[in-house]
Amino acid sequence: MPFSPVPKESKKQINKAGQILVQDNPSTEELKWALGLADKWRACHAYPINTFQATLRHKLKGIPQDSLVAQRLKRMPTIIDKLKRYPAMKLTTMQDIGGVRAILSSVEDVYNLTDKYRSNKSFAHELIDQKDYIQNPRSEDGYRSLHII
Repeated sequence: MPFSPVPKESKKQINKAGQILVQDNPSTEELKWALGLADKWRACHAYPINTFQATLRHKLKGIPQDSLVAQRLKRMPTIIDKLKRYPAMKLTTMQDIGGVRAILSSVEDVYNLTDKYRSNKSFAHELIDQKDYIQNPRSEDGYRSLHII
């Protein structure tokens, strides 16, 4: 199955599509255009997610075998809901359209895996942010995880 290319439309047009999707009563034509473009934007994240998933599986070598790896693209209704909840957010800057996760047996394994990413100088991606919900669990639901962005 071939992966979807990055849409040829500009980021400005992609963000406009996101704005239309959160409007109360867009025209049928506008909504169709916006959904089509937003779906192309969402779909083009499948290739990088798959690549990160393969890299993650490789980095898990040496970590106990009972770990799990999962990947997902955020569903379109969830993307629209997030754009509604955060009116200043643009579709092109939404950080979690796609995600990859490793489910590990211990907190120590989580930090060991994180160290593998940090110490790899040939990793072609830049660490933008890290959210450590293990050290600082979310107060509203107790969620514990480590997010590397």
